[in-house]
Amino acid sequence: MKWKVSLLKANAWAAKVDVDFTLQQYAYGSSKPTKLAIPSSQVTFATVDLASSAFKQLALKARGLYDNTPTLSGLSNTALDVMFDWHRIKYCMVLTNATVNMIEEQKYLAAPATMETLYRKLRQDRMLSDKDASAKTPRITLCMFLYVPEEPEDDDVQEVQQSQCVSTRKSTTASSHRQKRKRSPTASPERLPPPMRYQSSYRSRQSATAPILEYKTFKMKRATCTVSKTADIQMNYSEEQEEIMIAKGWQAHVKAGKPYQGYLGQGLTKFVFCGRYNNKDCAIVQCKSVRATEAENIVDLEGEYQTLHLSQVDDLPRMKWNISTAFIGKLTEKLPDAPGKDEPDSRSLIFSVFMVLPLLPSGALCREVKFSGSKEVGLNPDSLGCAVDAYAHHIAVDSMYEVVISDIQGIITPDCTIILFDPQSHMAQGDSGYWDHGRSAITKFLKSHKCNKHCRALGLDTELPPLSNTNRKGPLHISFED
Repeated sequence: MKWKVSLLKANAWAAKVDVDFTLQQYAYGSSKPTKLAIPSSQVTFATVDLASSAFKQLALKARGLYDNTPTLSGLSNTALDVMFDWHRIKYCMVLTNATVNMIEEQKYLAAPATMETLYRKLRQDRMLSDKDASAKTPRITLCMFLYVPEEPEDDDVQEVQQSQCVSTRKSTTASSHRQKRKRSPTASPERLPPPMRYQSSYRSRQSATAPILEYKTFKMKRATCTVSKTADIQMNYSEEQEEIMIAKGWQAHVKAGKPYQGYLGQGLTKFVFCGRYNNKDCAIVQCKSVRATEAENIVDLEGEYQTLHLSQVDDLPRMKWNISTAFIGKLTEKLPDAPGKDEPDSRSLIFSVFMVLPLLPSGALCREVKFSGSKEVGLNPDSLGCAVDAYAHHIAVDSMYEVVISDIQGIITPDCTIILFDPQSHMAQGDSGYWDHGRSAITKFLKSHKCNKHCRALGLDTELPPLSNTNRKGPLHISFED
């Protein structure tokens, strides 16, 4: 019996690795770090977790703690994206108050290294503190050093920084080979040159050599909408004339297929490009002229705008649709005529009606995920995806099976908030937009959806479709707790 108990204890001991960490920050140009007013935190990982994935999670956790500390505000999102890029953080083993050892990414974290192999190698190389090495449960105590980047004021400054960055890295690499497996005599890693800013994988920033983005100002009136608890949609048209700025020349970069000079991207039927409203950047959405007329553009944009509002459930503060400050704009002035068939279109706006949306968050710590398709029901295996699938089920039940939200996709931010965007809907009447496949799509959802633990916790698995058609036009917006 004793050997069985010992074996169980050994298996339990080896099943997880605790990581304790504190944060210190180098101000730009400083040679000494400052300890941040954030308490020491602990994250527990399974021994089978990839070390690289675990350290990415550590960076996300650190970013969340940093963002939730009011006294640390002041840096731009771009600077924070760079500072919390997990590749650029220096992870150091705390040995004593005067000694740390830096964990080299290629040596210790590169795949297929797991948390178990990382811990064993750190122990083998005598990188662990005596306290960690003798702990009953595998534990790693880290100090994460953050580097505040400088945002260059002009092209020349950035070119100098880039050249310094290359040359210094070479010397630092050589030095690390000479000191391999030796303990550092200092309490913090060497101050490195400022890293280059992260370039988002789905919305590239402008290069240092790109010309300054120019805008054209238009006069317009706004339209917003409100949704009642019975899902009645009311469009509200303002009589106040306002101004909006639209990027010039963005159409010239559509064929290249990459975000550049005001062009942000495109879908099957729409373009997205840059604008400014009330001194804030925003995204402008319009249908493509080859796929829609002026009237069809209005119908599609208003349909998508109303679907965004119908999809919002206020009881989910960590899952939001990208509708804050969104509106439909309509010009009060006449647009120039479209060019001839073989002539390039250089107009900033294609139609007189457009949709204005907040820019989606981007950066190294934001992750874009597609949870379901236009016709494909979401069957996500992970916990977060299961929560979104349960949300889709809730909307179906909430509307008494008259509405299904589809094509659900979103951005997962560092604080684990999901910002959803660009939804489609299928309604019993089939009139929410060109994408709406009516009752056939609703029936497919009911047949294909598989209830998960979140559905069962909410009691959604006990709900049955009504016997009669209620002809409801949207969700009732019943609370998750009702």
